[in-house]
Order: sequence, then C-alpha cells, then structure tokens
Amino acid sequence: MSPSRVDRPAVPEIIAHRGASRAFRENTLPAFAHALALGVDGIELDVHATSDGVLVVHHDPDLPVGAARCATPIDSMTAAELSAIRHPSGEQVPTLAEVFELVGDRATVYVEVKAAQVERLVAAMLDRFAGVRTAVHAFDHRIPVGVRGLRPATPIGLLSASYPLSLPGVLDGSGAEAFWQHADLIDASLVHNAHAAGVRVIAWTVNSEPHARRLAAWGVDALCTDIPDEIRRAVS
Repeated sequence: MSPSRVDRPAVPEIIAHRGASRAFRENTLPAFAHALALGVDGIELDVHATSDGVLVVHHDPDLPVGAARCATPIDSMTAAELSAIRHPSGEQVPTLAEVFELVGDRATVYVEVKAAQVERLVAAMLDRFAGVRTAVHAFDHRIPVGVRGLRPATPIGLLSASYPLSLPGVLDGSGAEAFWQHADLIDASLVHNAHAAGVRVIAWTVNSEPHARRLAAWGVDALCTDIPDEIRRAVS
C-alpha cells in the first residue's frame, strides 16, 4: 500500500472484545447489548460457518454438545441444529445477522473470520447489512484480502501475535487499513512505523489501566478490551 500519514488520535477508540465479556458470556447477544449500553465505539467478534452456510458468532471451531459436552465442530452442524444448543449460561450461539440487527448504526462491528473459505459468505452478509459499519480481520491474512477482493469498500485488518521484523513487508500488497497487534508486543516504534505506513494500530486485548494509558500515550488508535467502561475511563 502507498504510505500516508495517520493522524494520532486524541483518545483511542474503545472496542469491546467479544462484547462486554467480563459482564456477560463472550460472543453472545447480552454481551453485545451491554457493550452498546456502555457506549463503545466498536464491537469485536469471531465468525464461523455452519454446514449449510450460515455465519455464526463463536470463538472456537467446535461447541460442547449434549450431556457429555462432546466437542462438535460447528461446520458439521446445520444452523437449525446449532440453534437448539445453549451455552451453560443459557444463551444461544447468535448468527452474525442477529448481531448486525442488534448493533445497527450504534457501533462498528469488527468481524474476525476464523473459518476458511467463507469469504463469499462474509461479503454477501456485509452487502445484506450495508447500513452497519463493518471491518474484517483475521490471522490468516488471505481471508480479509479475499473479502476485499469481493467487496472493495470493506475496511480490512491483519491480526498479529508476533513482532514484525519488517512491518512494511507484512503489509505489502494487502491494502489493509489496520494492524491488529497483541498488546504486549506494541511499542512506540511499532506505532510510529505503522502510522508511517498508513495503517491504524489496534491493540488486543487490553485489560490493564496503566497499560492502556501507556498505549494511548504512544498513539495507539484503538484498544480492544473485555472491560470497555474501565478502559475508557482510564484513557479519557
């Protein structure tokens, strides 16, 4: 991508990691609803697909099923089969469509795609909910790039859990607007280099107030957190 200046934010964007996941079970409608009530800027969530092509929101690729809580792959179940399953706390696994309907225009939904070869399903869902502010990111950098190829207006990000020896080398050819970096692997130099390359830095997962303030002082653009209300107060 062509380098361009990224303005340093006055206050980082606050993104609820899998919703307000300390208050309610992660990746459930109550967690997302509570995050919205707290006034978050964004909601981060994880997406898999059922065997009949329905995008659902769950972190792991499988789900404990039945009295024995046997791990069953989500991609082996139909949406109807999945809808009959409850978390131990009583909530269903929501569909991505249900989350989009809940969020509407109140926050940006950052979609982490966990499943392989679902780019067309994701692009179609984003088209269906074009009024929702969305962005796509993944550890497999081919996935957001693939979604962008199908839907050129979609903002995309690259997830990382290692410190890049060459950030421009990681970003090269991706067209990404954001670099999602593990919070423990961010320093002032990384933020400077990212901004010089024209990308935002999104730190995950930030649950320490002193760490949040240090990241904000370096100019990190967004903080993804399980405790959005506490982290917002820390950096405001």
